[in-house]
Amino acid sequence: MRPECFSQTQDVIEEFVNDYRGESYQQTFLCFERALAGRELTQNEREMLWNSVVFYNYFQATATGARVAPDFEAIQVSEEAFHELLELYQPDAIIVWGSRLYDLLPAWEGTESSLTIGADSARVWHYKVNGKEIPSLCVHHPSSPSGKCWPYWHEFHKVFIGVPLFKD
Repeated sequence: MRPECFSQTQDVIEEFVNDYRGESYQQTFLCFERALAGRELTQNEREMLWNSVVFYNYFQATATGARVAPDFEAIQVSEEAFHELLELYQPDAIIVWGSRLYDLLPAWEGTESSLTIGADSARVWHYKVNGKEIPSLCVHHPSSPSGKCWPYWHEFHKVFIGVPLFKD
């Protein structure tokens, strides 16, 4: 993993958690945390949530523009870093922001299924890393209009993660 990417991502999350000002990029993180928790969080709860997850930008280089596909080298470097991350942290679950990214993720050994809630479904890829199965749920990006509907996505997160993060 590239240290400069890690540092930049860490700085953005820390700023969101400790100095929320309602800026548009911060709204993305707000929608995601509410989708996970199912409600607005107190400052204390926000800190607990973000200290309990690994937030990771898949691509190891800044995009040249919105909706610009990464080149082959960026995909290769990112794939290697992702594998390193999975081996290092062995997460219980992955939530992928956006189908465009989900479709670019490596399809290493594993299988695909879907998570169905009512009439709606979301794709899930099950990675196998060092004997552990790690499911990755594809959700709409929290900055997109449909991704901002956090009560809707909370229903998927609740079933996918399997335990409530906070009591109502």
